[in-house]
Amino acid sequence: MRTRAAAPAIRDVRGYNHRVGPTPRPSPPTGDALRVPSDSSQPDAGTTLAILALLRGQVPRDEVSPDTAYASLMQIECGGYLRDLWKQAGRFDSLPRGWAVALERIYRKTAVDTLSALADFRAISRLFDHERVPFILLKGSAYLSDLYDELGQRPLTDIDLLVRPADAIRMYNRLKEAGYSTLQWDDDYRRFEVIAPGTGRCSFEVHWRLGLPERGIDQDEVWKRSCAAVLEEVPCRRLAREDALLFHVAHHADHFFEPSLKWVVDLRLMLRRWILDPDSLLAQAGGWRVRTALCLAVLYLEKLFPGETPAGLRGRLSLGRLRRWLLDPFLDPEPLGMMRVGNGRLARYSAACILLDRPVDALQGLTRALRRPFLRRFGQSRRDGAPPPLWH
Repeated sequence: MRTRAAAPAIRDVRGYNHRVGPTPRPSPPTGDALRVPSDSSQPDAGTTLAILALLRGQVPRDEVSPDTAYASLMQIECGGYLRDLWKQAGRFDSLPRGWAVALERIYRKTAVDTLSALADFRAISRLFDHERVPFILLKGSAYLSDLYDELGQRPLTDIDLLVRPADAIRMYNRLKEAGYSTLQWDDDYRRFEVIAPGTGRCSFEVHWRLGLPERGIDQDEVWKRSCAAVLEEVPCRRLAREDALLFHVAHHADHFFEPSLKWVVDLRLMLRRWILDPDSLLAQAGGWRVRTALCLAVLYLEKLFPGETPAGLRGRLSLGRLRRWLLDPFLDPEPLGMMRVGNGRLARYSAACILLDRPVDALQGLTRALRRPFLRRFGQSRRDGAPPPLWH
């Protein structure tokens, strides 16, 4: 009989439909080359096609060693999802041994790591409660209830929380007093990151703004639409579904989290499990100025999972001719890739600006990008000091 890792005790107070069913942080971009190959090693062509087959429910043709399969799947961060995808279909025993062993190994590791992260979450939440600071769960930790059925399915690199701007400095100081170390603070992205003392601890990114300034996200409305929720018996909030999906695609477009595939898997599950109104979603995407990011995300979804886009969105999202021409040098021709921008700062910011909806937003983004290296140096020089005063 199959032993299942217990799902986290997270539930939506407002009634979301529930269905049964740490990778290292990349270094800051360096260099000024317009197009630089990624520094990370990529699976060979045969392994890449095997992973694509697994995603599409097809048995890989070739056998690989468990270690090779494990290393490749750890890079793309969806081994736990694939393991349960094949288990739920009742076809796991048909997989070649190397892939089956690797999927089980990743699932166990992900489940253990997630349990550890949730324990750290319970500890840090007590400090938020003591300061009476409400927060909204963002991204992976918020997806554990209605997108993923088990803890081993999706890795948590860290846990992201959104607080109101007025609470950011106070909460930061409280965490420092409690012994948390500062990994980074980033006024540009309106966030700081802390971690508790000890080895193997989960880090926490605390944001006081949702999305980049170039986006048109109404911060007050985000809080008004957010839903009361509970994670591991900790009262909190989570984004409304439309807000969560649009922030998800915008965040991916802003940061290019390759070679990870967990972001496109998240989107696939959102569109499958959440009841969304296409007209409302598209109207909000226009208001938030994330329509281009949504279009790119849907194109990527279709690349990996043909026919997956809901009928209400299919054909209603497209890139203009000029934008497509500008994006073409950055689009990844490899079977699993979305964008290929490398680690060059100029390349990354150029691609990110192309994915902004309006030319004026791209200009604002370029200005921010040129200013960012100086702000990073300023932040690093004050790593153990008080946050910069411009946080207010």
